[in-house]
Amino acid sequence: MRNRNLRRLVATLTAIAATALLGAGAASAGKTKPPPPKQVTVADFYYGPDAVTLKKNGSIVWKWSPANSQPHDVHLKTGPKGLKNKGSYSTKTTAVTNAQFKKKFETPGTYKFICTIHPTQMKMTVTVKK
Repeated sequence: MRNRNLRRLVATLTAIAATALLGAGAASAGKTKPPPPKQVTVADFYYGPDAVTLKKNGSIVWKWSPANSQPHDVHLKTGPKGLKNKGSYSTKTTAVTNAQFKKKFETPGTYKFICTIHPTQMKMTVTVKK
């Protein structure tokens, strides 16, 4: 009788431990780190690369090249429907080398960027997928 009760107790404790471990795994699975931001170089007369694809909530860091001899900016020309606060997707013009601009993309769709000083040369597209 004693052995049977001991076996039941062990089985119950094992089941409780397994459930706790599964629950902990599910909780930590929802807290995955976001991928690092994509890097885009702002150089004299181009963005490199000129096309970037991200998942929703992904981000980009634009970095001004140390070799720049001209001022540049990053300006959102068009964005997806429903995009709020479009102005936050643009920078002021700067000639500061090593300047940076980081932006998180929460709304899926297509974003078209230009440099307002060099709009025919400096263009890029960001595609954000769900």
